[in-house]
Order: sequence, then C-alpha cells, then structure tokens
Amino acid sequence: MLTEFSPYLLALGKLSNVEIMKGDLPAADAPVAIVGEFRLMLKIEVDAAAERERLMKEISRVEGEISKANNKLCNPNFIERAPEKVVTQEKDRLAGFNATLDKLKEQLQKLG
Repeated sequence: MLTEFSPYLLALGKLSNVEIMKGDLPAADAPVAIVGEFRLMLKIEVDAAAERERLMKEISRVEGEISKANNKLCNPNFIERAPEKVVTQEKDRLAGFNATLDKLKEQLQKLG
C-alpha cells in the first residue's frame, strides 16, 4: 500500500525520496506522525556549513536593527519629540529583535 502512495507523498510533500521501512523507525531527532497503523518520519538533512553561514548573516542583520533601535531610544530628542505611540512601537520592535536574536543564537548553538 505504501509503495502505491509513494509518488503522491513525493509530490505533495515535495520530498526528495520516500523510504519504506519495516519494524521500528530509526532513532533520529525528527518529527513523527502516526496515521492509522503507519508511522511517518520526516528526516531533514541540513548542510551545516550553509545553515551556519545563513544564521550568521541573519544574526548580523538583527544586531544592526537592535543597534538602530537602541540609538533611537537613547536619543533624548527622539524620546521628547516623538509621539508616545511611536516610542512604544520602537520599544516593541527592540524587544522583538532581541527575542529573534536569542532564537537565532540558540539555533546556531544547536548546529555546533
């Protein structure tokens, strides 16, 4: 039955291949879904070097945004002249960038 469904799984999931295994699934840090009597495991292979480079670029970009937001918020003229809504919005942006930076650094650390 799974052999018949393999072409559909490949097309719908945009998968590179489907491997049908009998017995238990291999031990891997991958998401598993149970569908009826079947267990489906999504195994993703990541190019660690390319992912590390992508994360470093994104970290650099977010750090630049944090620096810009900090400069605005440290400027007394901005705080005094800008409407309260704009200042609050800038503080929210800064908090969002800091949260994103933490997540990116965590992902980078997981890569090793």
